[in-house]
Amino acid sequence: MGSVGIEISAARSAWGDPAVLCGNPVRSRGAANIGFKKRGPATVLDDLYQSGCLRIRMPVPENRASPDAIVINTSGGLTGGDQISLAAHWQSGTSAALCSQAAEKIYRSSGGQAVVSNRLDVQEGASAEWLPQETIIFNQARLNRKCEVRLARGGRFLGLESIVFGRAAMGEEVKSGEVRDCWRIFRAGRLVYADVFHIDGAISSRLDRSAIGACARAFGTILMIAGENLVALVEQLREVFVSARGRAAATHWNGVLAVRFLARDSEILRHDMVLALSILRDGRPLPRPWNC
Repeated sequence: MGSVGIEISAARSAWGDPAVLCGNPVRSRGAANIGFKKRGPATVLDDLYQSGCLRIRMPVPENRASPDAIVINTSGGLTGGDQISLAAHWQSGTSAALCSQAAEKIYRSSGGQAVVSNRLDVQEGASAEWLPQETIIFNQARLNRKCEVRLARGGRFLGLESIVFGRAAMGEEVKSGEVRDCWRIFRAGRLVYADVFHIDGAISSRLDRSAIGACARAFGTILMIAGENLVALVEQLREVFVSARGRAAATHWNGVLAVRFLARDSEILRHDMVLALSILRDGRPLPRPWNC
């Protein structure tokens, strides 16, 4: 029997060993660590480690005060038994964005889960952005993904995740599979946001239910943790969502701003998320891969 659920809790902050979660020998493995530091007014690379299928590249920045780093999965996608992990660190006063080179693809699993683990650490006065492109789920794929963010008091974070079940333009349908997507955000050591999305079994029929997906096949979440006036940002978002092509809503509480999206396909989802990002990034252009 399958299940679907959304769990919001502030009581749990660990998921166990990814190798245990996977349950099968790892087929493809990748790991990367990146750090940012200040050099005068500019944010520059502090340290970089990469192994396996995961790579990070930093194109010559148009804005040296806030550069972009591009995460690349050279394996071309993930399937059951694959495992990748990313860790990033923003030193005090730095400002930089991490994004993916392209949409991540999760292919049919012959056994086990594809396991993705991200850890982001943001020091006081730093501004971190986590802006990966969408994750595309194929029929009978299995994904277990987690993202943990730790902010010092005074740190600023803008991040997103988006999931697309099948490529509508290709006529693809995700009839079955499993997706588990976990967020944990800590500020000054205190858990301020926790979210778990889990769906398995007969996915397409479950997504058709009005209480779950209302026939949507693309989902997205944008989160901002900041000290600025979030009330004004929510008002601006609600104004711009008049032009949304799918369903979008924004709210805030205790220094956390959350925006949710539902869309028929990835094109509509991207359009609506870009609307929101134009507000939350003060009109700054998105990293280059978003425009490819």
